[in-house]
Amino acid sequence: MNIRVRRRGSRLITALLLSGAAAPLAANTSVAGSEAAAQPSDQQHPEILVVGQALFHDVKPEATLDRDAIDSYGVSTVDELLDEVQSDFGDDVDPMILVNGERVNGLQDIGAFPVEAIRNLQVLPRGSAVRLGGSTGQRVLSLTLQRKMRAGTLTGAAKTATDGDWHAGRGEALLTYIKGATRANIGLRVRGESPLLESERGIVQPAPIRPYALQGNVVSYPDGLSEIDPLLSALAGQALMIAPVLAIPAPKLGDFAAVGNDPNATDLGNFRTLRPRVRNYDLNGTFATRLAPWLTTNASFRLTRNVNRAIRGLPSGLFRLPAENAFSPFSTDVALLYYGRNPLSSRYARDNGEGRIGFNGRLGQWMGQLGASHSESRDIIDTDRQTTFGFFTFDDSVNPFTSDLSDLIGTTTDRARSRSISDAAQLSLVGPLFTLPAGSVQATLEGRLSWYRFHSRSSFFASSNRDFQRREQALRGAIDVPIASRSVGLLGAIGDLSATAEYGRTHYSDAGGFDHWALGLTWEPLTPVQLRGSIEESDTPPSMQVLGDPVVEVSDVRAFDPLTGETVDVGQITGGNPLLRPEKVKIRRLSSTFDLLRRYNLQLTAEYTDTDARNYLSSVPPASVPVMLAFPDRFIRDADGTLTTVDLRPINFDSHREKRLRWGLNMRAKLKGGNILGRAAAGESAPDSDSTEEGQAPAPAQGRTPSTYLQLSANHTIVFSDKLLIRPGLDNVDLLGGGALGIGGGRVRHQVDATAALTSGGLGARVGVTWRGANRLDTNIGGLTDTLRFSPLLLLNMRVFADASRFLPHSDWAKGLRVSLDVVNLLNDRQSVRDYRGNTPLQYQPAYRDPLGRTIEFEIRKVF
Repeated sequence: MNIRVRRRGSRLITALLLSGAAAPLAANTSVAGSEAAAQPSDQQHPEILVVGQALFHDVKPEATLDRDAIDSYGVSTVDELLDEVQSDFGDDVDPMILVNGERVNGLQDIGAFPVEAIRNLQVLPRGSAVRLGGSTGQRVLSLTLQRKMRAGTLTGAAKTATDGDWHAGRGEALLTYIKGATRANIGLRVRGESPLLESERGIVQPAPIRPYALQGNVVSYPDGLSEIDPLLSALAGQALMIAPVLAIPAPKLGDFAAVGNDPNATDLGNFRTLRPRVRNYDLNGTFATRLAPWLTTNASFRLTRNVNRAIRGLPSGLFRLPAENAFSPFSTDVALLYYGRNPLSSRYARDNGEGRIGFNGRLGQWMGQLGASHSESRDIIDTDRQTTFGFFTFDDSVNPFTSDLSDLIGTTTDRARSRSISDAAQLSLVGPLFTLPAGSVQATLEGRLSWYRFHSRSSFFASSNRDFQRREQALRGAIDVPIASRSVGLLGAIGDLSATAEYGRTHYSDAGGFDHWALGLTWEPLTPVQLRGSIEESDTPPSMQVLGDPVVEVSDVRAFDPLTGETVDVGQITGGNPLLRPEKVKIRRLSSTFDLLRRYNLQLTAEYTDTDARNYLSSVPPASVPVMLAFPDRFIRDADGTLTTVDLRPINFDSHREKRLRWGLNMRAKLKGGNILGRAAAGESAPDSDSTEEGQAPAPAQGRTPSTYLQLSANHTIVFSDKLLIRPGLDNVDLLGGGALGIGGGRVRHQVDATAALTSGGLGARVGVTWRGANRLDTNIGGLTDTLRFSPLLLLNMRVFADASRFLPHSDWAKGLRVSLDVVNLLNDRQSVRDYRGNTPLQYQPAYRDPLGRTIEFEIRKVF
């Protein structure tokens, strides 16, 4: 390590040396180096430059975000920022997160911090996490925090749908403290959504089997298909098949003749929700500090409560009114059809608590992480269902025209409870094994112990009470081997070349031993070009929840029947399946990164993924022809062939194979102000947070014009093949060729995701575009093949934000105040579905595809 010191201060130098020796090195720069980069040029402070060998010195970041680039996202917290970044890169694997060069337990350790706490963010390529004990498919997100910050943050937002009848609100309060290696944050988040009814989106209801109504209707007894009463028809001069119930004490036959064939009607859309009422509460806290020059610790906790309530229509009853009843004017027995007045509802509540603690230490060149966690969750599902069917009777003394017969319709509430408890401890060691001519061989050794307990109880089915326990013992090892290196002159003609390998074995007390292995190769033939290939295979048994979730049956769930073309209300069964088999997944990846124009940070990326899953685990999707034919016992019909019950509990399909390519262009350029890469990315000295007001992001240098950034990205995903084999002996289901598994249609072959952002000194606008190509679903209605065609879909989202201090630079209350406007689905576009006749089945009405449509959210945020 080379050290150059100006204006020497012995105590400060010693402290920095101890800090640099103790802490792991951050991506592309040592932690000490990054601290030095933040030192001001003010002559009152000694200037120290530390140049060290970084753990990722030979790994080229795919993106580097300085403060201006981070601000361009217009988000409030770290987890929101990382969600946006992962979306830009199309990640499907959780990244490894480094904070000031040290691995944290997970996103919960840093996610609730305000975004102002981050000074710099680097995105390393997929596979880079192997060097710190991660998996081959993981990338690294390395965050560098402000050296000093003390702030309170309040955020409030209101959201509404422009189609009306729906709104949501959220609030957040954060307290943040950062000083060197010590950081703490506590946050409270609250969110609520109003329910959205089917009637509020004009959903057309399927025709009821019988003409029920809240006010009641009169039909013939018992079939309801013939005239009500011959005398009544004769009096009316026509055959009367139906009449409304008249709420008068002693109606005459002539009263019914006057209103015959004009029944009462009830729109069930007023009693069915497209979206439930939602209430979410989240309290979280995290703390980290340095215990010794070689040891740091971090701890976090989180308490959440989520509650929602949906309604699914009204119970119904048929009441026999005998001709001899003293209150009946009819000469024959008739039937009265009523809806119950209280809708059937489903209520879900989840309480969850978790705590984690971790220690990061450094002994020589080896780094170690010891972590432990405990979590508990409780789930309660209450579902109403009707208990009385057929014809109801009532006492002869009851006047059916003045009494509320709907009170006689029996309903009950079933309850399902589950509780899960998990404890885990993990130890990881990362360091050099030995040195080869091309560099050091990095190794990872990891051990994990975990315990799971899962209990579920359900009143839906007598045999659905379940208790599961599982213990896991896992060992894993990984190495990163440099093969060629330009920097040391070994095989420099071929560029930089390295290989990774990992192997792990996990023993499950209830399922036996399972293996995981992976191989990777990274090649940089030229400085602007990086290529990577990997293959990994994992055997995994189903989780405790998938095996043991309580069995729940919900009535009156709307479903499309592809064998009849009808939309019907069915009983839907969900829950766990204890008979599931382990799943084996093999993933092959090839990826590349090309730096085209460094001046504009223009980058071309591409990633090809081949996923092959055996004993593929999935919930039974909503009805489709292949699934119905393969699992007839999961789709129950009555004697007339009408679908009545759908069992969606998970099953094992034989195999699932998907091949896809995602490629795209990304650019982040500074149009004016400073250099192209920005202060932090170029290694320039940034203003020290000590010289700014605590809690605020570093301000531009005095007299400096705010930098203007333009960010553009466009990514295209092409699915070459997506096939599923339900079971041996059957044909493959081509998910790209109309052989979809569920009502959502087949797999989309083409999807384009693009973003554009223009920001300048606290002002910004960001536009996101998603285009999904057309797809189709083959059906077999009445023995005739039909195809439902799903239109392409274009979604346009927009976010604009502004810091008030940009307009009122001398106002104290404007400092740290930001307002933003977020519009989702700006064009209010919804996917349309048509059969060969051009008609839309009821289950595919546009509002079912997207209940909300365009939404607008206004947010106001203040950092104190």
